Amino acid sequence: MTLDQQVQPTEPTLRDATAKNFDAYYGKLFGWSVKWLGSRPFLALENGICAATLPKLSAGPVLDRLAATGCDGPAFVVPSRQGRRVAILAETDGLIPPRSALPRDVEVLAGGALLPLPMGNRRVDSSPEWVTAPDPRQRWLPSLSAVLAGIRACR
Repeated sequence: MTLDQQVQPTEPTLRDATAKNFDAYYGKLFGWSVKWLGSRPFLALENGICAATLPKLSAGPVLDRLAATGCDGPAFVVPSRQGRRVAILAETDGLIPPRSALPRDVEVLAGGALLPLPMGNRRVDSSPEWVTAPDPRQRWLPSLSAVLAGIRACR
């Protein structure tokens, strides 16, 4: 009996099925890198993807402004040490500006940073949730410059 005859394949676990769904949806459809830490999916900010984050309480006017100018894209609420923040996904369009060039409460994440991805309808105060879910019919991301201009216009 060979080794492959002795080892029986096991049924895929729920985590495996979820991972395949996430990898297919976010990875293949949108071209995003999904990394798994335990049972949680994370978006790896690499390959030209970054995120501008700001406090959830001040994000509404910014998201409205971006939508009005046609520069809206996927955005989700993520827990952080500073409280709940909205991460607006963007495409890096040059150099990431230094922290000193950004508004006081805005941060740009890139270079392999990991953001926890929302996992569906489960809503818990500490879990991520989509504000503007990615749209398969509009797979492009706004430029970071456009997102930062929208943020500055609301200050």
